Formats: sequence, C-alpha cells, structure tokens
Amino acid sequence: MHHTAANQLLYLFETNPATSYDLSFTVNSAYSSYYSTSASYNDITVASGSGITTFYFPITVLPYADISIHLYTTSGSPRPGFISHYNIYYKNNGSIPLAAGTVTFTKSDAQTITFVSAGSVATAAGFTYDFVNLLPGEGRNISVQMQNPTIPTIALGDFFTNSVSVTIPAGDVDPNNNAYSLTQVVVGSYDPNDKAESHGGKILYSGFTADDYLTYTIRFENTGTASAINVRVEDVLDAKLDETSVRTISASHAYTLDRVGNNLTWKFDGIDLPPSLPDTTTGDGHGYIIFEVKPKPGYALGDVISNTADIYFDFNPPIVTNTATTEFVNTLSTDGVTFDHFKFSPNPVTSILTVSNDFSIDTVEITSLLGQKVLIENVNNLSAKLDLSSLATGVYFVKAIAGNQVKTFKIIKE
Repeated sequence: MHHTAANQLLYLFETNPATSYDLSFTVNSAYSSYYSTSASYNDITVASGSGITTFYFPITVLPYADISIHLYTTSGSPRPGFISHYNIYYKNNGSIPLAAGTVTFTKSDAQTITFVSAGSVATAAGFTYDFVNLLPGEGRNISVQMQNPTIPTIALGDFFTNSVSVTIPAGDVDPNNNAYSLTQVVVGSYDPNDKAESHGGKILYSGFTADDYLTYTIRFENTGTASAINVRVEDVLDAKLDETSVRTISASHAYTLDRVGNNLTWKFDGIDLPPSLPDTTTGDGHGYIIFEVKPKPGYALGDVISNTADIYFDFNPPIVTNTATTEFVNTLSTDGVTFDHFKFSPNPVTSILTVSNDFSIDTVEITSLLGQKVLIENVNNLSAKLDLSSLATGVYFVKAIAGNQVKTFKIIKE
C-alpha cells in the first residue's frame, strides 16, 4: 500500500499490541537525485494505552533549480456563449529561491480574454506575467477568464488549445515541465461531475516521449440540498497506465491519496462541501483534482487509454463521470478540418476502394441501403485501401470520419 498525505502527516491507528510494523520513507524516483533520506524504523509495536508516538524521517535537500507550470480549467469543457474559467499554476519545485521570471500565456484563436489577475501585460497572442522572489516549494496562481463565441462562429466539436510557458532558470533540472498545453472540445451541455485529459482526446504519437505525462482533471459538484461532510473520489487506472508514476498536481481542498495497485482513492474528509449556487461553475459547492500519470512502456500507435472516476458524497451511491478517452495517432487534425480535398476511387468498385484526404481519416464505415453496417475500418492515416471483395453486389453508403466532421458518399459494388 502506498500513502500520500497532503499535509505530510500519516497517522497509524493500532489496537493489537502484537502487531509489528516496519516504517520507512521513499523519495519519489523523479526527485531521488535531489533529496535523500536514510531513516527507517523496524519492529514497531503499539502497546495498549501508550498514546501517540511520533517518528520523523529527516530529508537532506540538495541545491537545485526546477520550476513547473500547468494550465487547467475550473469550469469544464467550453460552451458556446459562456465564459470559460482557467487557472495557471506555477511552482518552484527546487530548493533555491528564484529571483524573477516570466509566465507567457498563448490563447486559442477563437476565445477572447475578459479577465486576468492583476499584473499581467497584454500581448497580441495573450499576455505575459512577471513574478519575483518565488521561494522553494512555493506555488502561485493566475486566474484567466475567456469569452467563448456563439454558434455559428464556433461549432460543437471544435477544439480550443491554450498554452502556457515559463522562463527556464539557469540549471533547471527538468526542462520538460516548463511549458504546458490544454486542448478542449466545445460541448453543448454542462456536466458538473466530469473527467477530462489535457490532450483533448488525441496525442501525436511521434511527439510523445517517456518523459511526458497524461494529465487528468476530475471535477465534482454538490448539487444536493445539504453540505457533503465527506467526499471520496475513486479512480481505477487503465491497464496501459503506470500506477507508480501518479502525481497529484493540485486539488481544490486538503486531501489524502491512497493507492493500492492501480486503484486510486482521494479522500476529502471533513470537507463540508456546501450545495452549489445555481448557474455557477466555481466557488462554493465545487471541487477538483488534477493528477499526472505516464503510460506504461511499450505504448503504440493506435492505443486507446480510457479512464472513469466514481465520486462519492457522504454515504450516497457513486456518481460516475464520463469516460475520458485518449488515443495515440500519427497526425493531429486542426480546427476547421474539412473534406475539400477528399478523394475516393474507383466507383463502381469491384474489390479495392481507395480513400484519401489532406487530414488524417479516423474511421471509415460502410452501410447497406437497409442501414446495416457491413464494414468498419480504423484508418488513422491520410489514406487507406478498403477490401470490399466480400460484399454483395449493390449500392452502399460510405461514411468517412476525420476530426469532428463526417463525409458521406454513395458507391456501387459490382
């Protein structure tokens, strides 16, 4: 069993004086070069009525520089016409103060910034924010609000991508965490209890390395009529995810995280979460968890990673979030994907039908005139050759799916 406590304390309650414990502390492998500890306690027993005994695990901190930055939403997927709320979180993970630095925010083309925390300087692409004297272990937040256009300026299924970066201090030990990008899909409804992954459902396989993480955000909201005294969030990681790499980045309230194998449980005991106010997406009644996890070695093009969370309010049945699905693809579609240059041949076709497009085709489906799907092909490429030799002679509808758009055409099978 692995236990992580947000307040760096762990209480062990034992009533059997015959039970023996070995206690030790392990530094996260990602930081083992910068922190060290050797303390361990073996054969610990708890005598009846002995009260509380405290064991300390001194850590030696080596001097090093490391700053990280993340961008996450506090209002879920963007909706046409509504304001989207974001938070930039930058933190000095190193052991030496950072005298100064600059955060740069690059917004999506479609959204308009309506609010930023005081001190920002507007740019054509977004804004910059200068900070000073960021102490070791200190994290700071920048709030951003952006107006989403209405339909038809945007459409359901469009993607918004916002990104942040921070100046890299001299000798930074982990340059991979100095920039972050968040891709979201525009939706037409709002689910107050949901789960999303920061890549927007697709990851460019060639651009993903062993040092990169998947970043999940789980949001929850008390829509009841009384406060939730305790909240528990459970997540069973997909088998393709490396459970030993899990790191909680941020949470709305104090928590503890228990991990048993690939089962994660965040506990917000005593949170006393009040009912949310109508038509709000942040503040009272709302909470969130943001965590990172790496895929296991050997992930391949076409792999799909799915994850769902269960949210428990007090002793009520669980609220099940949507399933966040992420696929490794060879090309990423862009906003405004079209089929202007889509081609297919021959027609009529006797055996092989060739389809091609300027943007990656995700899937091709072939349906009979009676509405029966007779072939489904996962393409994930710019072109494909479909073997139709086994189909009976007749007329069929072919549906090509690329990004968020669909192209349907009719063929004759000879």
